[in-house]
Amino acid sequence: MKKIFLIGLAAAAMLSACNQDKTLEKTQNTKAIGFSTFVGKSTRGADISTANLGNFSLYGWMGTAQIFDNQMVAGDGTYSPLQYWTSDQVYKFEAVYPQVVEGGSVSMEAAKNGGTITFTNDTETDLLYAKSATVNSTATADVEGMPKVGLTFKHLLSRVKFTFKNAFPENSPVTINVTDVALADAYKSGSVTPNAGTTWTTTTEKLPAIDFAENANLNGIVAGTGNGDTDHKYLIPAQGAKYTLTFTVEFIQNGVSKFYNHSVEITDNMLMGKSYNYTASLDATNINPDTQLKPIEFQPTVEEWEGFGEVVIPEE
Repeated sequence: MKKIFLIGLAAAAMLSACNQDKTLEKTQNTKAIGFSTFVGKSTRGADISTANLGNFSLYGWMGTAQIFDNQMVAGDGTYSPLQYWTSDQVYKFEAVYPQVVEGGSVSMEAAKNGGTITFTNDTETDLLYAKSATVNSTATADVEGMPKVGLTFKHLLSRVKFTFKNAFPENSPVTINVTDVALADAYKSGSVTPNAGTTWTTTTEKLPAIDFAENANLNGIVAGTGNGDTDHKYLIPAQGAKYTLTFTVEFIQNGVSKFYNHSVEITDNMLMGKSYNYTASLDATNINPDTQLKPIEFQPTVEEWEGFGEVVIPEE
């Protein structure tokens, strides 16, 4: 059986109620704790960016006292009711997007040194996490000089898509359509402690086969220079994971079609915040998974002329 070799190209991606501590009662200032948000690099409209970040969940500590517990914060850093800086204190903050809600896909075991996120993947939701640097409030009573707390969100999933190239010679009358692109054996849920490293712990449950062909540009791929790619999906990154990619290729030559079904195993150590584009180059050696296509060849021969016979022109 001929194999389709997929080349993966990875690129770094840059990408409630609050328990009020008694010490807050001693504050004399009117300076609210403010937040500014930034999301690491995103390149496509479906991804979460600084411009389209929605509501997220915020957790925060002043010393050992937790002062923010699943506080809803808007993407621009605003929240209500406001809390205020206390002088000469040590603060730590962390946040997760999307917001933690009952029955949602995200839950959070918060901790001032970095909490653990549990996530159920639907392949469409971008999961992000931010942890601020330790913030020391000023020793003055008014703490008017305190800046907004910077929250830089990083992507916690892997972003995956597939590209199919028509590698038949450029002058070939071969056009390719690719349909039914699906990836099986992706993990459905897992947990991660982002501040402690980059490794997810996954459950054994797998998602149904993920449809990558919906809204994809995979029709009419011309020979030589043509290629088509799928939309991207989000996967929980897992070390040593094995996936099965299936797809159907329609081989069209001068209006006549032939269909070939493919199944390819992908083994990869995906990482958080990385993008993976798996590229399949289709030509005569592998478009048929069972055998190589043979070109139609011609061997011209020309029969020899018979000798000239004598023709007598009759007299009139």
